[in-house]
Amino acid sequence: MLTAADGAVQLVVDRPYKAGESIVVWYDICFIGHNSEAAQLVLSWCGPQPNSKLLINYGFVDEDNSYDRLVVEAALNTEDPQYQDKRMVAQRNGKLSVQVFHVYAGREKEAVADMLPYLRLGYVSDTSEMQSVISSLGPVCAVSSCMERAVLDQLADYFTRRLAGYPTTLSEDESLLADSNLKPKKRVATQLVRLEKKMLHACLQATADLINEIPDHTVSPCPAPYAPLLK
Repeated sequence: MLTAADGAVQLVVDRPYKAGESIVVWYDICFIGHNSEAAQLVLSWCGPQPNSKLLINYGFVDEDNSYDRLVVEAALNTEDPQYQDKRMVAQRNGKLSVQVFHVYAGREKEAVADMLPYLRLGYVSDTSEMQSVISSLGPVCAVSSCMERAVLDQLADYFTRRLAGYPTTLSEDESLLADSNLKPKKRVATQLVRLEKKMLHACLQATADLINEIPDHTVSPCPAPYAPLLK
């Protein structure tokens, strides 16, 4: 098993082992603190997990966790008269009527780009346009500037609302973490939400950048009677 000894992580074996023989490890670590080397060591044993899992299961947060992620759930509107057609198109392109998207730390722009074809599909309202989408082979269909603006506005509003759902702002988290007297449990919890907010801010910035790339970024968004749902 793994134990904490004099500020280090110590591996204690139950019997002699031969060179190259596998060792099964049981780890029970409550808090690692600021020892980044120990955090990386435990993370390698824990496997690829987001910080929310690491905190719940092992009591620490890794600031440089490349596996850290947020979940965005999108769903086609079941009230849409063209729901079944859109569901078929989504499935044809490897997506579900209720689709989970993972936003990984450092890859927020890619995550937003991955969501766009699915959301654009939800915004199609004209029957002839839907038939064109059905007959196309790929997931990307031509969209107008106003439809693209509507999709991006919905995404921006979604990320803004998620950020507003936290009781503290990112700057307030930074101030808390600068306090050397902050209790360990409060510190790791604050680290976790700060990293989540950084990902959401990066998603929001990526969305804003795409809005500014629209030929006329001031264009009013198209109406969307059956816009996809985000949560």
